[in-house]
Amino acid sequence: MRINRDAERAFTLIELLVTVAIIGILAALLLAALSHSKATARSTTCKNHLHQIGLALQMYANENAARYPYYAGSRDNSLNDSVGRGNTDFWWAKLTIYYPHKWTNSDCHCPGYRGLIGGLEVQNGSETWGPPYGSYAYNGSGVSIFGFGKPFNSDLGLGYFSPSIMINGSRKYGRNPVAEQRVVAPSEMFAIGESRFVNPTVNGMPGAPDLLMCGLLKWQGTSIKGSFNFQFDPARHGKTYNQLFCDGHIVAMSPSILFDPAQTAVMWNRDHQPHPELWVP
Repeated sequence: MRINRDAERAFTLIELLVTVAIIGILAALLLAALSHSKATARSTTCKNHLHQIGLALQMYANENAARYPYYAGSRDNSLNDSVGRGNTDFWWAKLTIYYPHKWTNSDCHCPGYRGLIGGLEVQNGSETWGPPYGSYAYNGSGVSIFGFGKPFNSDLGLGYFSPSIMINGSRKYGRNPVAEQRVVAPSEMFAIGESRFVNPTVNGMPGAPDLLMCGLLKWQGTSIKGSFNFQFDPARHGKTYNQLFCDGHIVAMSPSILFDPAQTAVMWNRDHQPHPELWVP
């Protein structure tokens, strides 16, 4: 009797389905591993940028009587060519002397950030409205946020505005520059970190402001200039945001913890106190 050897070598339908399933599982595991590796690489690049910015911040303090820069201070015309005439007062402009990066260069920002990168523009002698946008932001006023219906204390961060800058016709929000010795716990206070942004549709603006803001987790509202929503992307790189502390070390934190004053308020304020009366949850 003749034996059909081709039939003996053929796969059954069940065997084919099992093989396809195994291949699918392996592919899913591989994609997950690749995604994790990509997120890790982005986070590492971001940390390297923050490390360089942290060194520049320390050098600035060393050459300015151990004082931090303001979020927005005095103009420095020597920086006009490098950062633009309308931007020389911002914290990141002051650091370009020590870290020769260009704020508008995307290679100097977090690779996980997807918003606009740019400073103020000067057109016909006047500045266009809007804060500088980018992936990094400065802890200028701690947990206190100006203009959101709560008391405001600009002296809790590293420096909000200099006394030379008027806010609503008043100089009362200007303070002397914050000295390093006034920071009670440098290893537990945020200096510079990743800014909050999802996309222009969600946030109502083209990019993330360069001023760190704590709270506003559920707040949505409008202002004279447009709609603002302070939501953040929970998965910029590995579901963490990198933060540079005043002592120079960098920590990756979950943004849901980082921006929640109930969990991190003391890490925003130079006196290492929570100040719940200032929170905008």
